[in-house]
Amino acid sequence: MTSEPAPIPLPAPFRVQCDPGLTVLAPASAAAAAGGIVLLGGSPLRLMALSAPGARVFAALRGGATVGAAGPGAGLLARRLVDSGLVHPLPPRRPAPVGTVPGVPEVPEVTAVIPVRDGAGRIGALVGALRGQCAEVVVVDDGSLDETSAEAAAAGARVIRHDRARGPAAARTSGARSARTEVIVFCDCDVRPTADWLDRLVAHLADPAVVAVAPRVASPAPPASRGSLRERYEAGRSPLDLGPWPAAVRPGGRVSYVPSAALLIRRAHAAFDPALRFGEDVDLVWRLVGAGHTVRYEPAAVVHHDPRPSWRAWARQRHGYGSSAAELARRHPGPLRPARGAASAVAAVGLLALRRDRGGAAAVGALAAGSVALTTARLARRLGRTDRPGRAALALTVRGRRHALLAAAETSRRTWLPLLACAGTPGRLVLAAATLPLVHEWWVARPGVGLAPYLLLRVADDAAYCAGVWSGCLLRGDLEPLIPALPSVPRRGRAGGRGAGVIGAATPPGRARLPSTV
Repeated sequence: MTSEPAPIPLPAPFRVQCDPGLTVLAPASAAAAAGGIVLLGGSPLRLMALSAPGARVFAALRGGATVGAAGPGAGLLARRLVDSGLVHPLPPRRPAPVGTVPGVPEVPEVTAVIPVRDGAGRIGALVGALRGQCAEVVVVDDGSLDETSAEAAAAGARVIRHDRARGPAAARTSGARSARTEVIVFCDCDVRPTADWLDRLVAHLADPAVVAVAPRVASPAPPASRGSLRERYEAGRSPLDLGPWPAAVRPGGRVSYVPSAALLIRRAHAAFDPALRFGEDVDLVWRLVGAGHTVRYEPAAVVHHDPRPSWRAWARQRHGYGSSAAELARRHPGPLRPARGAASAVAAVGLLALRRDRGGAAAVGALAAGSVALTTARLARRLGRTDRPGRAALALTVRGRRHALLAAAETSRRTWLPLLACAGTPGRLVLAAATLPLVHEWWVARPGVGLAPYLLLRVADDAAYCAGVWSGCLLRGDLEPLIPALPSVPRRGRAGGRGAGVIGAATPPGRARLPSTV
């Protein structure tokens, strides 16, 4: 029987920032006398109790101290907090030279690998931008029929050419194998890097636990007077933009994948599966995480990604993303299944449609109230060492129900659309309810698109993805991405335990999305 490897302390020059969802709960009177605190947050939601010395270290870290200056044991505590998603690492912008700080490597050299097919007219500018940031630029011409290779070579890249198109995974693997450095950054031809994006990513590799880091891939905001409807929509709703908050990447987490449109990775781990036409980046990330490695999402590093040039290409992109679900579900059982909370919410709305009398509505309301009361009571027992556990448990339960409803709406549009469309009045009512969150989404984001066209495009966006999910499932004969997850027994964890207890009932539900890069 082998024991788990000892955790690696977070390097001394690092700082941390608290996750936006972190809550510091006041402990009950007995714990307060001992000077401890209780932390709640992360994804999945976790409860962690800190002793008085741990609370002092946490306070120093929260106040901006480096790990090395925060006190005894700060490295291991910071690692626990980072692994739990309660805080996120802030590496020094430029890793120290060799020997300056023990355990911190020098700035590694990076090779840029650009997989491309028919990229003439675009590849030269990208090679020029990356040459000033990387030790070498390698362009893998995946069977282009234009002058891509000549343009890349003229711009200063080393060119590897495939005589026939083998797909993006094979192109990236060819480039990785030919690289002469231990660190690679993959960059698609339609990506435009910003000035300091690479420095921000490389800094995370000072943590030996990290094997890959991804930037925020955002669509550039077009000028209001010249941008097309597609460009304005994409600027606010790109499938590759994972948002403004940092995260550890893991299935079921707030950020469950990162696209390889722009991805920094240690060369030894850059092993894409060439059998996958879509979802090869999701597969790689999940294999790395499953092997115990750390993959980070760093939104402070930003690259811009050009939108698809036509509505047809836009719809084909979404369809392709969805089509990878069945194959990924076969390789990685579980994460792609719709959440059982989403299925329960859809069933409740359908029941209301069938029982439109007062008795039916009262029955559904009573079931919902009973479920909230039961979940709140269970959580209150888990929060027993905190001050006013009932109030905190109710707030968490309400938050969990809100996430369940949002997950139900998204699943209805992106997974069960054909079934609901054929289900008569109950199905239509569910679909109508599933569009309501989009109104709030538009109001909060205020994209450069009016409400009516935004709703139409969002529904079309989800419908194209849904068509891809169904076509992939039918083609491979695997319906797992369509079937809700079965109930599971929550992991037990105590607030006073040595580790972080997982609070399964309050974990925001939802399944992993599957953008990829083409």
